[in-house]
Amino acid sequence: MKKTIQSIVIVSFLLTQLLCTIVQAHEVYINTSKVEHTINLPQQEIAFDSFGYNAFISLDLSDALSLSFSRGEWTQTKDNHAVLVGEMAIKSVGSAAHYSINDAWYLSLSYDKWQDSIQAHNKKHHLTVYDEQNHAKSYTASLGWGKEIGSYYLRLSTSMSQTDWQSERTVSIRKNITSHTSQKLDTTVASLAVDMSHFVVFSQDTAFTYGAQLSWHQLLKDTLTQEQGIKLKRNNITRRTNLKNSANQPNQLTTEDYGQISLYVLVQTR
Repeated sequence: MKKTIQSIVIVSFLLTQLLCTIVQAHEVYINTSKVEHTINLPQQEIAFDSFGYNAFISLDLSDALSLSFSRGEWTQTKDNHAVLVGEMAIKSVGSAAHYSINDAWYLSLSYDKWQDSIQAHNKKHHLTVYDEQNHAKSYTASLGWGKEIGSYYLRLSTSMSQTDWQSERTVSIRKNITSHTSQKLDTTVASLAVDMSHFVVFSQDTAFTYGAQLSWHQLLKDTLTQEQGIKLKRNNITRRTNLKNSANQPNQLTTEDYGQISLYVLVQTR
């Protein structure tokens, strides 16, 4: 199963109308966050609480075309002077293109990649007793329609998202005995959203936008492949015992379709 990672946003900055040498950046976000994750091993428990950053920039190449890029990174080495020392490294990158077909219709494409590595080493024996590697790639295509109604803005959108997720985990159970788990998940989700926002001007240099979004997400494909086994090492001979090998199992997600309501407020200054 996927591990749970909690991210808490601590600081967030919004800069608007930042002039670059070639193009104009409409939005630049820089935020710090804290990632928490705990692994439990026979020797001890290792609790990670790494601070990192996530940066986002959106560039207008023309009145119709804009590009955006994001990058995040969280790393930590946890050594409590006991048996184990833990290392966690997380990286994420993303890119998107937004094209306005006309005054109302638009098309957007995006790509996101996430990878993390969590390891625990036995300092006395110089052995890796826990090794977990996760990789995820996501592709999304969206088609939307929007219209201004006075100071309000109404938007309807539909999207299709495909995600590939892979996980490899190796744990030392006892001396010369290790457990290995491999999982691959391929999902496709279709979404429909309705968004209504209101633009309010405070002063000549300050304004804010508040609104709400109602969305529905339908799971169209969910294919899980997983393997789990035990490796026994005796007299330099490795014996592998497969405990479970199941492939292409549908409906593995606990939530196949769901609705969501989001409320937001965005402050803009110049």
